[in-house]
Amino acid sequence: MLNKIKIRVEKEIDSYLRALNKRYCFESFSPALFSHIKGFLSQKGKRIRPALFVAAYLGFAKKEAPGLYTSALSTEFLHNFVLIHDDIVDRSDTRRGSPSMHKMLNKYIGKYKNIKCTGEDLAIVTGDVIYALGIGAFLAINEKAERKERALKKLLDAAVYTGTGEFLELMSPVKDIGSIEKEDIYKLYDLKTGIYSFSTPLVTGAMLAGAKDDDLDRLARCGIYLGRAFQIRDDLSDISADGNNRRTILSWYAYNNSRAGAIACAKKEIAVFTARAKAICNDLKMRRAYKKLLVKYSDELAIF
Repeated sequence: MLNKIKIRVEKEIDSYLRALNKRYCFESFSPALFSHIKGFLSQKGKRIRPALFVAAYLGFAKKEAPGLYTSALSTEFLHNFVLIHDDIVDRSDTRRGSPSMHKMLNKYIGKYKNIKCTGEDLAIVTGDVIYALGIGAFLAINEKAERKERALKKLLDAAVYTGTGEFLELMSPVKDIGSIEKEDIYKLYDLKTGIYSFSTPLVTGAMLAGAKDDDLDRLARCGIYLGRAFQIRDDLSDISADGNNRRTILSWYAYNNSRAGAIACAKKEIAVFTARAKAICNDLKMRRAYKKLLVKYSDELAIF
């Protein structure tokens, strides 16, 4: 079922981009801006954030509201805004196996002799535009105004927390790893990944559907645990990056135990957090099919 939702999300991205081009006359004012936005957003991705948004909404709603899938794109646009800025900060030339946004833009402006800006400069602006387009997408759903306002505030909170997490991560080498507690690292994971990638899509989707506060709290905690498991998996997939002054669970365990032991401990942490997420999912008062979807995703995340 999650894959079916993702397929519809992909189609909605194409449709929404066409609508945006028509609304803002991108190809008349700045075809280069639009082509780079379209190219970046159309790159192959997991689309897990909008898929969770839709699943949470349908788990509590009586029927699908018009504009649901366009609204779900807000989480994907926020994600891409974060990625573009992250790649500039990390000086990364690739993203999803393709050139990063600033790399593409550096290549584009290379043919112009009189331009003083860099691809990084243009990428920052492009990311800002994508963020604004994402907020516009969120408002597309035909739901009660008070639900939309409350959920929008939650989405904006996610942007604040994510930026805070990025700031803290950049400053983390200032503190010696020997003085860092494991919970400090998880707090960073929650801010930088868990909130905007999992908790916010789940909570905002359910919030728009009118879910009760106790279920919203459960979804928020479920998202945090899924985010921690996801981030540890990501760290394990890119162990080489762990040596670049990054504060991760792997580096924490390696410092306090051994490198080999760190990997085993990290995998155990994944199992713990996915099990907690599943337990929370089973307590949700949502439609059975979508509850099972969240449980299945937790199981898949536990496999490494």
